[in-house]
Amino acid sequence: MSGPVRPYVITGGRSRPSRNVLALESLVAAVPAAELPDPEAAGLGREHLRILGLARELLSVAEIAAHLRLPLGVVKVLLGDLWDLGAVHVRPPVEQAERLPATLLEEVLVGLRQLR
Repeated sequence: MSGPVRPYVITGGRSRPSRNVLALESLVAAVPAAELPDPEAAGLGREHLRILGLARELLSVAEIAAHLRLPLGVVKVLLGDLWDLGAVHVRPPVEQAERLPATLLEEVLVGLRQLR
């Protein structure tokens, strides 16, 4: 009987990543192949290797999940494994800039209207 592999099989039964700082918009890049551990010795599965192939280009966690057609939680667990091995670099999302006060925006709007 062959069919889709269940997510818990892919993650070895784990439901949470080893690092809880992977946001949807975190950017992931694979470490150059020369610096990677031996995949078999490190216990990397097919999905881990697919992530490393995709992450040759800088991609977000969400993009990787979409390319692999896997649930986000599964991808986060797999990325946590790769991060722990030093096989990927993860850049946290840029913090949201402070919002401008509404009064400043109103003053700009008034100024723009006066330019007519």
